[in-house]
Amino acid sequence: MGRSHRAVARARAQENNLRHLWVWLSFLILFAVLAFAPMAHATKELIRGNAGEPKSLDPHRATGTWENNVIGDMMMGLYTEAADATPILGAADDAKTSPDGLRWTFHIRPHTWSDGKPVVAGDFVFAMRRILDPNFAAEYREILYPIKNALKISTGVLPVDQLGVSAPDPQTLIIDLENPAPYLPQLLTHYTAYPLPQHVVDKYQSDWIKPGKIVSNGPFMLLEWRPHDHITLVKNPKFYDAANVKLDRVTFLPIEDDLTALRRYRAGELDMQERWPLTEQKWLKLHVPNEARSFTYLSVTYTTFNMTKKPFNDFRVRKAVAQAIDRQVIGKDVFFDAYGKEAFSFLPPGLAGVDHTAQVPYASMSMEARIADSKKLLAAAGYGPNNPLKFTYNFIGFPDAKRSAIAIQEMMRKIGVTMELLAAEPKVHYDALKTKSYEAANAAWVFDYSDAKNILYLFESSTDQQNYPGYKNSEFDQLMKRADAEVDSTKRAEILGQANALLVRDLPAAPVFHQYERTLVKPYVLGFVENPRIIFRSRWMDIGDKPGPAGTASVDNGGAQASEGGLWSWLGSWFSYDSWQKWWNS
Repeated sequence: MGRSHRAVARARAQENNLRHLWVWLSFLILFAVLAFAPMAHATKELIRGNAGEPKSLDPHRATGTWENNVIGDMMMGLYTEAADATPILGAADDAKTSPDGLRWTFHIRPHTWSDGKPVVAGDFVFAMRRILDPNFAAEYREILYPIKNALKISTGVLPVDQLGVSAPDPQTLIIDLENPAPYLPQLLTHYTAYPLPQHVVDKYQSDWIKPGKIVSNGPFMLLEWRPHDHITLVKNPKFYDAANVKLDRVTFLPIEDDLTALRRYRAGELDMQERWPLTEQKWLKLHVPNEARSFTYLSVTYTTFNMTKKPFNDFRVRKAVAQAIDRQVIGKDVFFDAYGKEAFSFLPPGLAGVDHTAQVPYASMSMEARIADSKKLLAAAGYGPNNPLKFTYNFIGFPDAKRSAIAIQEMMRKIGVTMELLAAEPKVHYDALKTKSYEAANAAWVFDYSDAKNILYLFESSTDQQNYPGYKNSEFDQLMKRADAEVDSTKRAEILGQANALLVRDLPAAPVFHQYERTLVKPYVLGFVENPRIIFRSRWMDIGDKPGPAGTASVDNGGAQASEGGLWSWLGSWFSYDSWQKWWNS
């Protein structure tokens, strides 16, 4: 009995020691869990490669897609974009249209700026008067000319208080139009139609967009902007739909060189990139075919000619240069059939509501015939071996544009023309075009809304800075006015087609390509939706499970969860007393 009693006592003591050890180890594990919990619930940050450095984050100073990408993540208009870029109600939660289509009445959704101040109808009135004020001289103001009296105000004929935008009360906004505009919901998603926080703009003036001063009504707000390095946005906790915004941070890196962007993407420094380099097409298709996206969208690239001075005030010179560009060679040999489709008009394929019949006059000519005709046209204009045509060609220093420019330069030599190349960063390049400080230049237009008016209005006499050629044609202007006033969609399509026919006849610019969008998207980036407007709002995206021992998000709800067998299940097993006892007894 004594020996048995001592054995039992030793067993009990051993068990007590095990329990004490388990308690101490439990405390240690709990400490580790608390210390490393932030790692399991890591900040969700989306890092996006942007095509250029924004000139401004003021919606009334911006003009490029690289600015739209950032501003559209911070601000929201009456309508905003769904994940597929179709218009949905945003700052407004209700919209009504009068029977004649000339009056739109919006109810402002109850929501606030990021500083807690309510967003009211007056913020829209203030913003639209500001962008159309001729003293402000906004570059993109013409897009809002469908609003009643907008053109007259922009040209100084009427005061800004005569604009057809009113706020009878803080929650009601009324917009009166010059003519019915069925595309208005798409137009109102554009940053030129965003509200502005008047209380902040009045206080800080042009400095209102700086970090620490700017406030926004969208899903994100500005944290930091280091020019030519990065822009970081953080989630806006006061956004009306903040509960459904999955990302905590979005960082935009202004990477203009596609090869540099690809290297950083492969190194894991980017989750998305706006363009992949054409020269790496084979490698991308072989190694990451599901990440290297390519799809059509509403755009056109073109060579614009400065018609306000010699030599391109002469139609013969414009046509000679335009038809000497061998788009097939550029598309195949320079762009490896991955850049886009050859453009014979300014209207991209698939654009509805317009007659696509008209094409450039050399569309059906062989390249040999075009070169011969170009030489004749130049000779008739006074140019030849003893007086060769010389001009400068401006382009953005992107790799695609550079290779294309070099190819065009060689094509000009075939017709006895010397073309000097001038490269610049995007904002410098487009400033030269807007001020007519160029001779010929590469340009591109990405449609703000899916309607032919959005490209054709650029060539109206009333369009100022964005009418790069300085094209003025009263017949064209009258056709555009008729199209605006026409309520029959079939007749309107015919009229817009006639306006396009004048452009391809007069060639103030020469269409070159309708581009493909080429994005790089990591497989763990959720909620990315290809669309013809190439607008990808971070609001709809999420970071899924990245490669590693544990994931950070669930595809179903985006919450912080572990992958099967990940960190939390591993720690859970260590908290089991049975598991500890089995380990100890072993």
